Amino acid sequence: MILDACFVNDFGGCFFELLCLKVGKAAEEMWKSMSEEEKAPYEVKSGQRKVEYEKQMKAYNKKQENSANGIGDDHEVDALQAIRRKLKDPRKNLRNWRKGDRCVSNWTGVICTMPQPDGFLHIQELRMLNLNLTGKLAPELGQLSNLTVLNFMWNHNITGSIPKEIGNIKSLKFLLLSGNQLSGPLADELSFLPNLLMFQVDLNKITGSLPKSFVNLISCRHFHMNNNSISGQIPSELSSMPALIHFLLDNNNLMGNLPPEFSQMPKLRILQLDNSNFGGTEIPASYGNMSNLVKLKNGA
Repeated sequence: MILDACFVNDFGGCFFELLCLKVGKAAEEMWKSMSEEEKAPYEVKSGQRKVEYEKQMKAYNKKQENSANGIGDDHEVDALQAIRRKLKDPRKNLRNWRKGDRCVSNWTGVICTMPQPDGFLHIQELRMLNLNLTGKLAPELGQLSNLTVLNFMWNHNITGSIPKEIGNIKSLKFLLLSGNQLSGPLADELSFLPNLLMFQVDLNKITGSLPKSFVNLISCRHFHMNNNSISGQIPSELSSMPALIHFLLDNNNLMGNLPPEFSQMPKLRILQLDNSNFGGTEIPASYGNMSNLVKLKNGA
């Protein structure tokens, strides 16, 4: 039935608005022709949505009122302020982080969810791309438990290590830190991200070896670690990353053998390993069986 594809909105109490672009007129005519008995299920559904929406907004407004009166503890605001204190902001892009609510006052780079059952709007994305920020990444980033996107790309001068606490953000899908001066080894805790799709830390100063535990990044499709100072053998365990499409490790200090197990990666399309220290290592013959592979760069 046409009306099944439409969202019936009774917030006004006097009329129904049929939000269905292609069949709107047809649905409206159908609505007019329906009996009260036929309309009843749609009116019930609309009423339920209205009640749920008003319940969420009432809870959110109450939380906001309590926060303004010093009642309650908004840990996300505390986390943001800790993140801000670790950064230097010469262009004052984050000056509005001192006023109003993080979600409704358009704080730079802060993108929030719709009201959740707990009454709060939660931070969903932190977009700090190309803001000329310096300083370090605060461990309090790990307290933003509803985050799906963490993007500090192309600030060029953010230093220090990648906080292991980021591994606490189970909802994270995009970890984008390319184009900075981040250093130190990659923590095993960064493998505790089951929903991560893209892991980009290229063009930094990362050292140490690749953790074998990264095999637990079961959803990761893009693994960009190129242009760092990562050393040691590539763990063969990483061949068990089932979703990996792009595996970029070129321009590092890697050495040893190329794992023949990589030929078992079902979705791998791009494998870049050139400009490292593999010496005379040959490409395993099994790599010829990788039917989806369209780019292989070794340069050994």
